[in-house]
Amino acid sequence: MKDVDRLMRHWAEQRAQLGLQAGLGSQMGSIMEWKGAAPRGGASGSRILLGGAGLDHAAAEVDAAVAELERRDKRGEVLATLARFRYLHNATIREQMRVVGLAEDAERTYWNWVKALHLQVIRILMGRAGPNRMHTVRRVGMRRACAEGASK
Repeated sequence: MKDVDRLMRHWAEQRAQLGLQAGLGSQMGSIMEWKGAAPRGGASGSRILLGGAGLDHAAAEVDAAVAELERRDKRGEVLATLARFRYLHNATIREQMRVVGLAEDAERTYWNWVKALHLQVIRILMGRAGPNRMHTVRRVGMRRACAEGASK
């Protein structure tokens, strides 16, 4: 569960830095900034990062999982709301409990909801990364291009 929590925190950091918009700077902006072409390569670790390129793959998958969870049903909506308030808004536990609709003394129930959120996100992520999405190419036996009988 700690790994899911770390992944959700990474999603929140990415969303805080980049938001939902993705875009790349114009070439003219790069030319103006560097007074010519931007440097390519150089010493190890000195590359220019692509700012505004959008969420990385892991954060985008978590974002899609939370959106799918929200579309699922009423409980999914509550879990998605909890995810946003817990990770994106970094609200206090009492504030999260209030938004989700839990009584102030129901802290154990709150932790059960957090666990349910993590389990549902794992389930959705595993479904999204299932066997159909693991390979980019179909693994099918190759056939010979020419028939053996045609050469005679």
